[in-house]
Amino acid sequence: MKERKSQHLTRKNYYLTPAERLKIREYIIANPKLTQQQVGDHFGVSRGTISNIKREPRHREYYEKKINELMNLVNILHNKIFQLECKLHKLENK
Repeated sequence: MKERKSQHLTRKNYYLTPAERLKIREYIIANPKLTQQQVGDHFGVSRGTISNIKREPRHREYYEKKINELMNLVNILHNKIFQLECKLHKLENK
């Protein structure tokens, strides 16, 4: 981990690599009853850093959610198109 240039803080803060952030996120998930302060103490980072990591969306989950939303929209539009085609067909047969 790379230390920040500013050392006047009471707690060490680091620039975390994606692997380190993932490790912290997995620890948070495995220990949901721990406070952000306790997790920060465990990893030697600030509570704010833990808060930021906790709020970061997981890209895979985000994309899967968006794909599901779009697939639902596609299904709704297919149904609407089918209904309109049926109405059109009825009008043509009159």
